[in-house]
Formats: sequence, C-alpha cells, structure tokens
Amino acid sequence: MTLSESERERYQRQLIVDGWNREKLKQARVLIAGVGGLGGIIATYLAAAGVGKIRICDSDKVELSNLNRQILFSMDDIGQAKTIIAKKKLLSLNPEIKIETINCRLNGDNLKEIVTGCDLIMDGLDNQSSRLMLNKASFELSIPYIYGAINDWQGQISFFNPPKTPCLACLMPESIKGPRPAPVFGALPGIIGSIQATMAIRYLMTGETPLAGRLLIINADRMEFEEVEFEKRPGCKVCGQ
Repeated sequence: MTLSESERERYQRQLIVDGWNREKLKQARVLIAGVGGLGGIIATYLAAAGVGKIRICDSDKVELSNLNRQILFSMDDIGQAKTIIAKKKLLSLNPEIKIETINCRLNGDNLKEIVTGCDLIMDGLDNQSSRLMLNKASFELSIPYIYGAINDWQGQISFFNPPKTPCLACLMPESIKGPRPAPVFGALPGIIGSIQATMAIRYLMTGETPLAGRLLIINADRMEFEEVEFEKRPGCKVCGQ
C-alpha cells in the first residue's frame, strides 16, 4: 500500500511498531455505541491510529455534568448533539478517515441496521440493558464485541467473538440496575477506554482475540488487576443453543 506524504509523517511512529498493519486498519469499519466517557476515549485513539471508517451512535446532547470525564467536549458544546461535536473533533484530529454519525438511541428495531457492515463493535454504553441488546446483535451477526464498563472505582473489560467464545449474557444474563446517576470520575473511563482501543487495534490488524473467555477487572482504588475466566453457559438465551 502506498502512503501519501502526510500519512507517512502522521503515522511514522506507529508504522515502526512490530507487526503494525496500516492497510488493515485503513480498511476497518468500527461501530462505537455511545460516545461519552468510554466511547470518547475509544473514538479518539481509533481515529488517531487511522482506523478507516468509524460509525458513532449516540442520542444525547452535551451536558455540563459530562465534562468531568468526556474529553471530546467542552463548555462551548453544551446543548449540542454529541455525535455532531464528536465528528467535528475527530476529523480535526485526523481528516484522512471517515466518520459516520447516527443520532438515535439503540433499540430492538434499529440495532441490526446500525451494526450491519461493521467489523467490530465497541461498547461505550452506560447501562446493562443496552449492552445486552448489543451483545445479541453481535451474536446474531457474528461481529466481535469489545465490552467495557465502569462504576465507582471499578472497571471491567472483555472480548466476545461469536460464535467461538462465550457472550456477555453467559457472564451477566440479566440487566443489572445500579445507582443513577452512576458514580464515575474521569481517569477511570480513560483507562478502560484506552485498553478497549488497544484491543481493537490489535484485533483489527491480527485477528487475535485477547481476553476472550476472560473478564479483566480493575480496582483502581487499590490498583489491583484481576482476571475471571468464564465459559459458555448451556442455558444462555443468546448463544446457548
């Protein structure tokens, strides 16, 4: 693949990373569901790395309470659609990629259409019921799904690659209702979103599925990292057929 002069300069530091595959990244299509604390970090690093097409889906507008953790937005953006501002900021970072925006809430009627055509699904959501819907679409369309969640001082990450691996419903079959609004500070989604983005880049270039069948748990207050292994659950309503 021939790189333009601007691409060679932009990507010079990552092109010398062992095993880096610029062509595969440029051809990749990624959905980021939710462009808040997690999704904004994911989108920033995937755009900076040169992922060719990024589809972002979010129905919210920027609020003042977002600004302690959502790095794509500023005071001037309050009241505006997150997808519109995110696209503007991401293209200003890297105008050589394509950003597609979908300004709506995920639901059972539109989910398959939103997910179809993507090579990878990135979880930037903030509630379990929406994640379970995303997980079902991932399984039905056989599109890998990188899960991430945060609450208080804890973050979680896993990789679901249907039908080869367990799915989110194997691990968490029911929607879990936590406190609303959920307690969160800015650095934790930064950590979790960065790990999600790293996993995505690695998968898109190599096909490797790190953390498949494993849940990485980060307890930031104690700086403890632990892993929990899990298997397909025979009675899973999504993948247990």
